[in-house]
Amino acid sequence: MSYFVYAYLTEADKVKSIYGACDDLLMNQLKASLKQELDRLNEYFSDSLNTDKDAYAALADIVNGEIRYPEIAFMYGYVYEKICSHYGKQIYDAENLWQLDSQSTFIPIPLSDDFPYIISIPVSELESKRTEYTSLQEGDGIGDYDYEQEMDDLNFIFDEAIEAQKDLVIMVY
Repeated sequence: MSYFVYAYLTEADKVKSIYGACDDLLMNQLKASLKQELDRLNEYFSDSLNTDKDAYAALADIVNGEIRYPEIAFMYGYVYEKICSHYGKQIYDAENLWQLDSQSTFIPIPLSDDFPYIISIPVSELESKRTEYTSLQEGDGIGDYDYEQEMDDLNFIFDEAIEAQKDLVIMVY
C-alpha cells in the first residue's frame, strides 16, 4: 500500500475566516471554485457517503461553523485540504508516510483516526517546527521510505514556507 505526503503554503487567516462565516455568497463562491475537487471526493468516497453526507455538506458545515457529521471526519479533512489549496498552493507531493506531530488544523473540524493525517503550522512556528522535525531519527515519524531524501524534502518544504512567509499544511494519505 502506498502513502502520500502533500504540502501546501496557505494563508491561515483566510482559511480561518471561512469557518463560521455563515455567508451564502462565500459558500456559493467556494462551491463554484472547488466544484471539480468536491465532485472528485464524492465520487472517490461514494461507497462511504450518502446524499446528505458528502463533500458539499462538509464545506457547508465549515462555512456555517457547525459539525453535523463527525462520523465522516475524513471528509472534513479532505475539504480542509481543498480550502487550504484554494488559498495557497501545493509545493510538494511524494510517496512517503510522515507522522511528524499530533494532528492540527487552523479551524475546528473533526480529525480522522485514519486518513487524512493533517499537520497545520502557522508561520510563527515554522522555525521551531523545522528544528523539531529535522532532529527526528529515522523511524520516529519519518524515514519509512528513504530517510535522507525525506529529510532533504522536509528541509525544502520549510525553506519554501519560511522564504514565502506562508503558513504550512502537511497532508498524509
